Amino acid sequence: MKKFEKHCKGCRKDAHCCIFKKTGFTFISPKDAKNIKQKINKDYSYFLDYSPLSKKVVDVLRDCDPALEGRMRYLQLDKKNRILRLKTKKDGRCIFLGNDGKCEIYSIRPNICRIFPFWAMRLISRKIKVIEHDNKPRCKAICSISKIKDDVEKAISKKKAAAIRKIFKDIENEAKDYKKNVRGFAKELICR
Repeated sequence: MKKFEKHCKGCRKDAHCCIFKKTGFTFISPKDAKNIKQKINKDYSYFLDYSPLSKKVVDVLRDCDPALEGRMRYLQLDKKNRILRLKTKKDGRCIFLGNDGKCEIYSIRPNICRIFPFWAMRLISRKIKVIEHDNKPRCKAICSISKIKDDVEKAISKKKAAAIRKIFKDIENEAKDYKKNVRGFAKELICR
């Protein structure tokens, strides 16, 4: 596993997982938002965005591979095409990506950050299969794995695969409860 993680230290600035070009964002659950607010002791308005997504972003989410995260997020959009997400700086960097290239909230980062650059899919058999997060990865670590093995799960340790599966189950549970939980949370967020 150390072999895989060494790529993160030398990540190219233009391919960093916490820098979004035009269509990316970091989904955050109300539970994670509350944890972050408590830890950093700042108001939600400092780090949360609940504004409508652009038509281009909505189209990308709608048209993406149904097995990938984008489709899940598309199904979570409200009628105004809003979804709770972390703010980004003007250059597309996550609000919590420090100038040193490290996450300022690493110990309490959202589940999607914990699982990245991996994703998972639930098979017809109900088993969870670990896959790449993106079908066109820019991530050096994922590209290095893809060159070695055509099956991501065979390229990572069993322990890492099990941890990813557990986080993916948490993400599935967040998705099930998101729409009912975000309404009240958004009222609290917007009314402040």
